[in-house]
Amino acid sequence: AFIEKPRDIVGGVLVMAIGAGFLWFGRELAMGTSFRMGPGYFPTWVGYLMAALGAAIASLGLLRQGDTPRAPLRPLLAISAGGFAFAGSVEGFGLVPAVFALVGIAALAERPYRPLRTLLLAAALSALGVVIFSWGLGIPLHPVRWGA
Repeated sequence: AFIEKPRDIVGGVLVMAIGAGFLWFGRELAMGTSFRMGPGYFPTWVGYLMAALGAAIASLGLLRQGDTPRAPLRPLLAISAGGFAFAGSVEGFGLVPAVFALVGIAALAERPYRPLRTLLLAAALSALGVVIFSWGLGIPLHPVRWGA
């Protein structure tokens, strides 16, 4: 018999990995006390809580029986490639082209591909990104970089 909820197991392991990341991030920061918290206090406790919750989720997934489903590769690759495209292009080309690249590539995960909806989503997310991050928060992200 196979595990019924492999998503629970994978999700639990991912939550534990994120918790381990928080613990790794806070390892060299001063912990402090609960009354005088240092910069490492919050990430350390979040790491412990996430690791414990991830272990609980994964453990519950192991207790159920069933068939193992197939993991779709296309969405995983398309969404990952979109994230990498954004990270690689935001500095050189600006926020708007990077968001268009992210949304355009990540939309390839969906069948059927809907170009008009993808274009509208990219435009809306680009506008929101510029308003929130560039104007509202003052993060030095250029909307568009020409000749960079």
